[in-house]
Amino acid sequence: MSRIEFKQASIAKQVFNTSDEEVLDQVKAVLDLQSGDWWKNLPAKVRKDVEQSLAQADTGETVSHAEAMKQIRAWRKR
Repeated sequence: MSRIEFKQASIAKQVFNTSDEEVLDQVKAVLDLQSGDWWKNLPAKVRKDVEQSLAQADTGETVSHAEAMKQIRAWRKR
């Protein structure tokens, strides 16, 4: 058995033996990232918001870190 096959078998055994749904969700998330489909798996609203944010950044509609922190501190005081 090669080193890779040993790792695959070991991981498969751990996945098979766990009943922790959070662990299984995390393993699935990692595997989904590897498949390259992570963008398609995001909710449509999230994709739309990210695209809108990138478009705003492209047109210079940004706020410096210092200004963002200032706004957050003011918001937290309310």
